[in-house]
Amino acid sequence: MKALPDEQRLVGRILLHGGIPGLRAEIARQNEAARSAGEPEIPAEILLTLGERLQPGLHAAEWRDRAEAAEAGLAEVDLRDLRSVVVAAESGARGDEARSLAERLRSGLAERVEREHEAWLAEVVRVLGEGRVVRALRLSSRPPKAGAPMPRDLLDRLAEAAAAGMTADTGQDRWGTMLDAVASSPVHERVVPAGLPAEPNKDLLALVRRFSLRVPAIAAAFGVEPAPAPTNRRRRRAPAGH
Repeated sequence: MKALPDEQRLVGRILLHGGIPGLRAEIARQNEAARSAGEPEIPAEILLTLGERLQPGLHAAEWRDRAEAAEAGLAEVDLRDLRSVVVAAESGARGDEARSLAERLRSGLAERVEREHEAWLAEVVRVLGEGRVVRALRLSSRPPKAGAPMPRDLLDRLAEAAAAGMTADTGQDRWGTMLDAVASSPVHERVVPAGLPAEPNKDLLALVRRFSLRVPAIAAAFGVEPAPAPTNRRRRRAPAGH
């Protein structure tokens, strides 16, 4: 922005916030105001052409600022933010220095993800070992490394612990909490409850129906046919006179 002439900085600020669509909308807004006041309109095509010429450089400069900040805080920056900077490098990294920075960020991201994945697995094991099954299930649903499978032995332990926590003697509120945690976990299709409440209440049955596609074995145990969760769409009212 500092490198732009004064008369182009307003256009640059609009582009940084809204891109070409934002510039087009601002021109339309100002021209509408000009027409209402009986004043000359802004030359839209000239400004849009200028915007298209400025945007790549502004985008690259914005990416460079974000990338340098991400590299400076590589060990602490949120993984989602780091990933977004790395993805944006495809269009934002211009020139050898920027591409070298992008490569360092890719390597740093891969190392961070691997390190946090190992820490995540260790945390799931620790929490499960303490008997905090719901916490372990919820942790298992949030891996730092998307798509990376959990070790089979840990999946087996999770499924067994969840099943053992869903018995005929388990309170129905607790049953519902366990069910909710299982439904979001990687063992959602593997858990077969050790027992069922003798008289499940309506809230628990509603939860079973809601998650029936995610937990088919649990739904079957309750005699619930797996089905999509009901939606809250309102019926369209019939036109008057019909």
